Amino acid sequence: MSGWRRLLEEESEHQWLSFAVFTVIVIIGAVLIDWSSELSGVHEGSTLEVEGIVIDSAGSSILYQDDEGVRITIGESEQTAQYATCLSQHNKITFACMGDMGSVSFIEEGNAFCENEWCLFDIGANLTATQISGNGMAILMVVEDGVGDSLAALWLDGENKDPVVADLDAKMFLEVITPTEDGWLVGGSWQAPVNWLGSNPVSPPMFELVISVTWDGLSAPDVEIIHMGNEGSIHGIFATDEGYIATGTSDTISIVDGKTSSLGINSYAAIGDNNGDVWLFGGIGSETVAIISNDELKVEKLPEPLEIIPNYIHCDDEGMISIHGVNLADDSDSISIDSNARSSITSMRGIMDLGFILVSLLVVSIMSWNIIEAIRKGEVF
Repeated sequence: MSGWRRLLEEESEHQWLSFAVFTVIVIIGAVLIDWSSELSGVHEGSTLEVEGIVIDSAGSSILYQDDEGVRITIGESEQTAQYATCLSQHNKITFACMGDMGSVSFIEEGNAFCENEWCLFDIGANLTATQISGNGMAILMVVEDGVGDSLAALWLDGENKDPVVADLDAKMFLEVITPTEDGWLVGGSWQAPVNWLGSNPVSPPMFELVISVTWDGLSAPDVEIIHMGNEGSIHGIFATDEGYIATGTSDTISIVDGKTSSLGINSYAAIGDNNGDVWLFGGIGSETVAIISNDELKVEKLPEPLEIIPNYIHCDDEGMISIHGVNLADDSDSISIDSNARSSITSMRGIMDLGFILVSLLVVSIMSWNIIEAIRKGEVF
């Protein structure tokens, strides 16, 4: 230790060297801490290997738009689907809303006839489905009614071939369906009547809307409005450990035991990851992403400002989040985020945390050793 003591002596010619080394260490540590504040695992590209604007995906199928129009894939094959609006997976079945009146298309794993090509499922001669969600042996569909959207339910087993349509009291435009233990949560927007509270009669405002839907299998689905917010639209509803999170262009709503509370943050698009967290993305130029975890809202800094307007987000089985959208050149583009990287020990933040723990243990160990030595020698301290 005599060499170190000579370097640290007050009148030593080496003290300026030690001070300079200490300063460099502090600067490097500050830079590393700043780097560690950025979200880890962000890179270009997507896990969905298509060239175009992704509209939806489910199972092995992807719905996207390229220069030739709207197309839909089944594994490695693809076909034109000019009026398709949705893909939805339920158990071993993947549904596709192709825009055909009276039917939806489906593929089913293990079905020799419908595993590699689309088959038709009858939903009623006068109905056109735009969204679909299964729950047990029942399915709920968003269907066009000429001036807005309505809801229709029927059984998958074919016992009740005639769908039952809900009677909605207001003009609604519904975008997303999520199954629950009791039925479904449906999100979208409610359009105010013409001249409502002095609004523009040509284009009445639309307000965020979340409704709860239950169905007894016989009568029309029971619809209950559980949230009506400010101007905007609900674009995502995700299950969490505590309940559900509804994300919208005006606000984000927590739904627990049928009770709603505002989280005070809006988004262009959102996704739930495999850890039960919900990621919310802003528009082009956004420098941060909001993450809701265990009902706590955290904001993470992106390495670079978002260069796309996100319109569809996908999370695969490995936890890789792919954000698809359009850039300033009006071209399709995408980035990916490893949702597990921010808590990984190999991330910059994980390395900094590990380094802090190791340095703290080293300091505590040296202090403890000095105390023990002082006690052993009978020194006063």
